[in-house]
Amino acid sequence: MPAGRIDRFLFANRELRNFLERVDAMVHGTGDVGPGELRVIGRLLETMAPEIGEASPAASPDAALQVQIQEYVGNLRALQASLEQVRCVMFARLTQIDAARQHMDGLQGWANAYRQTA
Repeated sequence: MPAGRIDRFLFANRELRNFLERVDAMVHGTGDVGPGELRVIGRLLETMAPEIGEASPAASPDAALQVQIQEYVGNLRALQASLEQVRCVMFARLTQIDAARQHMDGLQGWANAYRQTA
């Protein structure tokens, strides 16, 4: 099996691990994940889709490659759970923003009422 394929899986696994760490930091309030990072991970997944589609134990007797493929599959499973956490955090932030907006609207109403009475 060409070393290039193993290198691609090594790179993809490293990128996914780094992204998963950033998502974990975001969920715990110590980091952030931006739309650019999501696009980069999306492109990585698109690039690796044919690789994983062609990967099967029968097609590749290379043990090192199989280890990398198994790690990649595990990272994809972790990514699925992490993206659900991202969705929940985004929903919570949206709710906080909406509550703050409603609070500001209420304050604006009080300020307008005060100006009318002063």
